[in-house]
Amino acid sequence: MNTKTIRTMSGAAATPSLNAKETAVIVVDIQYEYYAHDGETQPKMVIPDGMAVLNNSKKIVEFARKNHMPVFFVGHVGPADGPLFQEGGRNSAFHDDLLPNEGEAVIMKATPSSFVGTDLDAQLKAAGIKQLIVIGLMSHMCISSTARDAVPLGYAVLIPDDATATRDLESWDGSVVDHKTLHRSALSGVADVFAEITLTDRLLKMPVTA
Repeated sequence: MNTKTIRTMSGAAATPSLNAKETAVIVVDIQYEYYAHDGETQPKMVIPDGMAVLNNSKKIVEFARKNHMPVFFVGHVGPADGPLFQEGGRNSAFHDDLLPNEGEAVIMKATPSSFVGTDLDAQLKAAGIKQLIVIGLMSHMCISSTARDAVPLGYAVLIPDDATATRDLESWDGSVVDHKTLHRSALSGVADVFAEITLTDRLLKMPVTA
C-alpha cells in the first residue's frame, strides 16, 4: 500500500528558505471566541491547546516583522445577535496578546476560508506574495479551508503544526472525536495536496533572503 502524499509523489520538496519579499504570514481567527475571558458573553469554543497556539503564533509574527515579511490578520465575524463571533462583541475581538500593528492588513470574513468574500487574494497579489505561512484557528476548519483555497490561486502554503489546533468535536454518529485526533487528521488531509506541514521552531530557523 502506498502511503506517500500526493505532494511527495509529485516531487514536492521541503521549503529550504523563505523569501521575505514573497512570503506573508496569515494569522487566522485568534479571537476570543476560542479563549476564556471575563466578558459578559462567554466563548462557546475554547480550544484546549489554544494558549500554545497563541504563544507560537506570537513567535512567528515577531519573526515575520523582524524579517520585514507582511502579516495579514484575518478574523471571523457573525451577526450581532448570532450565536458565535458576534459583531461588535468581545468574542469577535482579536486576542489582546496578538494584535495587528499599525499598517498591517486586517481582513474580516464570514466563511471558513480567508479568501471567500474578501479581498485577501487581491492584496496578496498586489504585494507580490507567493508563499503563505498560515497560522491560527481552527486546524480542521478555517486553517484547512484557507490552505485548500490558496493553492488553486497560485500560492505555496506552509502550516506549522503547533501554531494551530482545534477542539473536541461531536461526530455524525454521536461519538466525540478528541481534539488531537481531529487536528492530526485535518493536517494530514491538507498535507496530501495543499500544504507543507512544519513546526514553529523549524520555521524560525529557516534562512530568510531579502
